[in-house]
Amino acid sequence: MDEPKNQLDFNLAADDLLEFPRDLGEEGWFQFHSEQKLAFQRIENKFGIVLNRKVRLRLRGSDVELAGKLVLDSLLLPPPHAETIRLRLGRATFENTDIEYCHAVGD
Repeated sequence: MDEPKNQLDFNLAADDLLEFPRDLGEEGWFQFHSEQKLAFQRIENKFGIVLNRKVRLRLRGSDVELAGKLVLDSLLLPPPHAETIRLRLGRATFENTDIEYCHAVGD
């Protein structure tokens, strides 16, 4: 009867190893990051805002100027046909239509 072989006994040719996809995690991450960046650019262009950057803004009907990083209020991107989006700056949440003025300040 033949002796059982362990993993180190198998002779895998180098060509066989090339058939496996390389570095799927890194490639997938870069593709996700690229697509996410394009989606944020489309949102910024459509709604006239800057996302994921420090801004100073004032909401309509308020005398208080808010400052901080402007982000989407949801992890889900809005659908392409959305007319408004929920935003968050610190603890304040509001619609893009509530913004009286907004400008980026530094990075």
